[in-house]
Amino acid sequence: MRRVLNVVLLALVMMVMPGMALGQEETDPMSDIGSGEVSDETASGEEGGDIFQSRIVVKSQKKKKEFNDKIVVVQRKPFMRRNRVELAPMFYGGVNDSLLFQVGVGGQINYHILEWLYVGVYGGWQDWRFVDRKSNSLSEAYDDVIDAADAIPSTSIVDGYLGGIVGFVPIYGKFSIFNTSVVHWDLSIGIGGGTVYTRANGFVGGGLISVDHRWYLLKWLSLNIGVKGWIYYEDTGSNKGVFTHWQAGVGIGFWLPASWTYKSEW
Repeated sequence: MRRVLNVVLLALVMMVMPGMALGQEETDPMSDIGSGEVSDETASGEEGGDIFQSRIVVKSQKKKKEFNDKIVVVQRKPFMRRNRVELAPMFYGGVNDSLLFQVGVGGQINYHILEWLYVGVYGGWQDWRFVDRKSNSLSEAYDDVIDAADAIPSTSIVDGYLGGIVGFVPIYGKFSIFNTSVVHWDLSIGIGGGTVYTRANGFVGGGLISVDHRWYLLKWLSLNIGVKGWIYYEDTGSNKGVFTHWQAGVGIGFWLPASWTYKSEW
């Protein structure tokens, strides 16, 4: 009898359990998640999170761009030439004629239109006979030629010069001194023309070639080293043709205005 009751109870339990499992499957709220289906509320929440994250990314990129715009990779030049006037007095000496010994004073006034372009006026004088009568601009080699050849050599003597020039600055650089300071420099090349005052013929026309090297010491001061050459035609009586007169000199440059301001905010 007990065995029969046990079998009946076991059969009832087996009949009831599938129904309970089926009811739980239909009412379980987690079944949607397990099956991969998402409710509308969940989907809208995820969409709002994506929009919020995208806004954060956009703001972050915007701030990064603004920060990068403030980074100046190329340093500002510590010396500016544009729209400035250069007053450059110099002392010169002749270098191409061994028969002459000439020391002169000269000066150049330049207006720098751009950083790499300028126009100027150049002039000088190197006849000092009004100060010392023995100063005839002739070297000892001139007397040696007279003694050796018993003849007077023919040469062209330049006493003064004046002309205009157009210059270009193709090279600009800097170097460090013992890792303590930086000196900036440039190299300029100029061409021009004007008049040369010779001892034999007075004023004659000529062309001018200029090569100048500047070392910038202060915002308004530079050390200038230059070579200038005049090319002209002259008839000295015993000789006529094209002559050249080359000079090498050193001087300083005064720059006006003494300072400047940058137009850009950086």
